[in-house]
Amino acid sequence: MDPNIDPGLLMGQSVAVLVIGSLIYLAVIALSIWIGYLIIKAAVRNGLREHTLWLEQRRGPLR
Repeated sequence: MDPNIDPGLLMGQSVAVLVIGSLIYLAVIALSIWIGYLIIKAAVRNGLREHTLWLEQRRGPLR
């Protein structure tokens, strides 16, 4: 390491990089959970729609 560089300067940047990296990491996790939720929600909605159509074909309209 260069003796002319102040170690305090690098420590400040290290903390900033750590904070920004942590925020990006948490944002990626939150985005993944949200996308998974939307996929599961669409799958359940389609499954219920298909089941309702199947019931109507078997028994007639539900209402």
